[in-house]
Amino acid sequence: MKLNLEDKLNIIQMVEKGITIKQIALNYNVNRATIDTILRMYRTHGSSYFKEKGKNREYSQEFKYKIVLRILEGESKSSIATKIGANVGLIYSWCKRYDQLGYNGLITKQRGRPMKDKPKSNLEIKEQTKDEIIRELEAKNKRLEMENDLLKKLKALVQQENKK
Repeated sequence: MKLNLEDKLNIIQMVEKGITIKQIALNYNVNRATIDTILRMYRTHGSSYFKEKGKNREYSQEFKYKIVLRILEGESKSSIATKIGANVGLIYSWCKRYDQLGYNGLITKQRGRPMKDKPKSNLEIKEQTKDEIIRELEAKNKRLEMENDLLKKLKALVQQENKK
């Protein structure tokens, strides 16, 4: 079950009132570890941590490397995750990629489908002067008029052939 902001704040209040974590976990149908994580984040970052959620954060390769080094020096993954406000699973995946691929494994990969065509930048559009744009449009207009005349003549020829 996904807990919303109100649920998380209620859980914190219930713990402060003295209700056991086990009872709260049963009431909200969540794991006790989830409640422990909520409490840890609340004690470290305050209630603003839960309100600031939204867009996924991107971490630089260098930042990830520093975190992995701290873990290799003996600091626990959960304590680091709490300090930076991230999920333990994320830290674990960085360590695993570092073990398998080294420093280059920590590079953030592009996600999603790449764009088909890049739109023209404003600089390219601004480089054309008004006169150039007018000349291009006039040439295009002339081509379209010629094409239109040709199609009219073709239509007339087809109608003459059908009458015969």
